[in-house]
Amino acid sequence: MRIAINGMFWAEPHVGSGQYLHNLIQQYAVMDSHDKFVLVLPRFKTVPKPRLRGIQSVMMPTPFDRTNHNLAKVWFEQIALLQVAHKVRAEVLHVPYFGPPLRAGLPTVVSVLDLIPVLLPEYRGGRLVRSYMRLAAAGSKRAQMVIAISQQTKQDVINHLRIQAERVAVTYLAAGPTYHPQAPEAVLAVRDRFRIPGPYIYYIGGFDVRKNVALLIRAFAALLQSRPQSIQLVLAGRPAGSDPVLFPDIHQVILDTGVAANVLLLGSVTEAENAALMSGCTAFVAPSQYEGFGLSPLYAMACGAPVIASATTSIGEVVAAGGRLVDPTDQAAWTVALAEVTTDNVYAQHLRQSGLERAAAFNWRTTAEQTLGVYHTMV
Repeated sequence: MRIAINGMFWAEPHVGSGQYLHNLIQQYAVMDSHDKFVLVLPRFKTVPKPRLRGIQSVMMPTPFDRTNHNLAKVWFEQIALLQVAHKVRAEVLHVPYFGPPLRAGLPTVVSVLDLIPVLLPEYRGGRLVRSYMRLAAAGSKRAQMVIAISQQTKQDVINHLRIQAERVAVTYLAAGPTYHPQAPEAVLAVRDRFRIPGPYIYYIGGFDVRKNVALLIRAFAALLQSRPQSIQLVLAGRPAGSDPVLFPDIHQVILDTGVAANVLLLGSVTEAENAALMSGCTAFVAPSQYEGFGLSPLYAMACGAPVIASATTSIGEVVAAGGRLVDPTDQAAWTVALAEVTTDNVYAQHLRQSGLERAAAFNWRTTAEQTLGVYHTMV
């Protein structure tokens, strides 16, 4: 079978959609499969073609590559991608993110990593974003199959896109090879680099409102008030945007709660640094109110960190018995969880072991095999 795959996010391996695409393609390249894969790449996102066994790469331009990347993206998804798929006589088209063509002309599967702009009004943006979301929803309804990355996301697809359950398959994501307990030397080096002298609670992710970082900071402040201890809250991730509705002023929350001396903002970190920070932390926290899957807590469990995570949506589904699950709206419960995990060494060690066992249940080989299975049901 010949499968054409939309490579829009190949140039962005550090975002969720890019990680998903990279790990699938890398697995396809080493699997013993008779299938042929054509990765279609947009020229306006400059990136070297991958050199992988069994993966043919085609770079496609659009008329808007130098003038308007929004239009270039839509043209690529709706026209250029299909030109290649039909030219190579693909039997299946896979769009591994929420952006399928409206009329593909061949069996199509779309992967839905989350439905954040559909479910959360503050993420819908302006008129252009809303129009794009309607186009993506319409294309998904026309697709032969939809792949969701969690049972929660599958229910969101069924309930909000009105797609029949039998057309929605679930394939979980996994942690990549970088994420495993790091050597003490690597942990010490990253602590020295970022000047983290003692125990720390670690968070990595965005700072938009659904990430719930403001509640985390307030819970941390209450922890310090109830039982003063020399522990830091280390926050990693890209800087927040300027929209006050979408991005709470985290710096102001830090000042208002009086914890500035105990909070360290790292900005962006590399994958290697992230794995070392996860391996060395006293607790890893994932307080988000909504995720399509929840890769960060999975990475943290794979690194042997004691994980405290939201009990709701897919995060609770992924972490399950591998961590401490807490209501993301209950600040007091977060303070209690932080206190127990950071002071009870026996409990923390239990969470470390439980997390490692839970993370081992997810692997990219299984994800790739299940995805291939979806392709084969379509022809």
